[in-house]
Amino acid sequence: MLQAFYTGNSGLNANKDWLSVISDNISNVNTTGFKQEKTNFEDLISSSLTTYSSSGAPKNTEIGGGSFVSSTVKDFSQGSFKNSNSPLSLALDGEGFFMVKNPSADLTYYTRAGDFRIDANGDVINQNGYKLQGWKLDDNGNIAGAIGSLNIPNSLNPKNTDSVKFENPANLDADVEAISKTFDPSDPTTYSYVNTITTYDSLGTAHTLKHYFVKTDINTWRVFTKMDDKDVYYKNGNDKYASIELKFNGDGKLESGEYRSKKYENEKVTEDNNKGDDDGKFTLAHNQVLPGSVYIKEYIYKDSNGNKQDESVDWEDDGSGNIIDKNTNKKEGTIDYDKGEITIDNAKGDNYADKITLDYADNSSTANITDLSKIKTDTINYSDKTSKYLNTGATNGAITEDFTKLTQLSSDFIFYAEQNGSGKGDLMSTSVTEDGVLKATYTNGQIKNIARLAVATFKDKEILVR
Repeated sequence: MLQAFYTGNSGLNANKDWLSVISDNISNVNTTGFKQEKTNFEDLISSSLTTYSSSGAPKNTEIGGGSFVSSTVKDFSQGSFKNSNSPLSLALDGEGFFMVKNPSADLTYYTRAGDFRIDANGDVINQNGYKLQGWKLDDNGNIAGAIGSLNIPNSLNPKNTDSVKFENPANLDADVEAISKTFDPSDPTTYSYVNTITTYDSLGTAHTLKHYFVKTDINTWRVFTKMDDKDVYYKNGNDKYASIELKFNGDGKLESGEYRSKKYENEKVTEDNNKGDDDGKFTLAHNQVLPGSVYIKEYIYKDSNGNKQDESVDWEDDGSGNIIDKNTNKKEGTIDYDKGEITIDNAKGDNYADKITLDYADNSSTANITDLSKIKTDTINYSDKTSKYLNTGATNGAITEDFTKLTQLSSDFIFYAEQNGSGKGDLMSTSVTEDGVLKATYTNGQIKNIARLAVATFKDKEILVR
């Protein structure tokens, strides 16, 4: 009789546990990522006896002792998705768990709950403050390093422009007339097209990069470049050139190129007084001068008292044959570009072999471009005190230009180029793609791939413990 009470009590206890599991499932119906438990019952055996009849047939006598809950099993079937206005409310479709780490205990947990946010330090955390795990991505979107806690920078440092790429549908109109005039950036009749692109230095200051395209012959174009108010030269080994020449084939594709007009720096020239004429003429060693390229920075002469003077000057040619003082706009002399002859007015008749030190470009010199995708400019000086705009104190740097996708077809001129620089940006918003890439958008217009979320899977999910 007593055993009957024990049997009934075990059944009540088992069903009590079952009701507790059901109650827990119901109470967590709105818990994000919750997986319901299913109850497994097993029976208890009080006694079991096997006897045999006279014919040898076995007879079993089994008396049950009731039942008990032997285990519970989680239901890992896919749950339903819910809409959310938070960009970091995530859900997993299919197998897998988010990985989160308790920073105080250095323990990793696995969860289907995807309610995340960004804390004041930029860490991506869940409602318990555990940090979401994943892989950081480099600037090219590749995984950099091992799995770790994800952090979204609240601001993005400036990135200096070191690459400019011409992209489709950038095109030069093949039907425009060739220009025979000498290039002068102040005279629109000396070039076919000009267009600008905004670039940035290491401090995030914006600068205007200008490309002047001059059609010089069939399928042949000359490109001159300026950064703000300064000429940009192209670097070929140790040599610098004032422009590049691009040559297209009959299909309008860029076929080859040349560096044009080699730059000579700090060349010291003495006045031509060998004939005793003292006419203030200076003959350059390289006598095909590119107009607008002459910059005289030192002038040595004798004053009215016969004393030798060594004066730093800021003279340049105006592209029209005149030597002008940049500070006063006073005309100091003239230049014959074809002969490479410079005449300084004050040097005439002073009975002294005056001297000048100057930079200039030889218009007849060329060199082949070996890689049209990596045409590199000379180092740009961002601490140039002679410039109104290029005097920010930023780190000096060069720009690599890629012209390979530029075409020359009978169609409108289209300028389309991409540069990789940016100013300082503050975090505006975040988003996550379907394949788990965490993106951040900044006030400077940059959209940066920050990280790829890590998802853990298990061969036997029943080993997980809540």
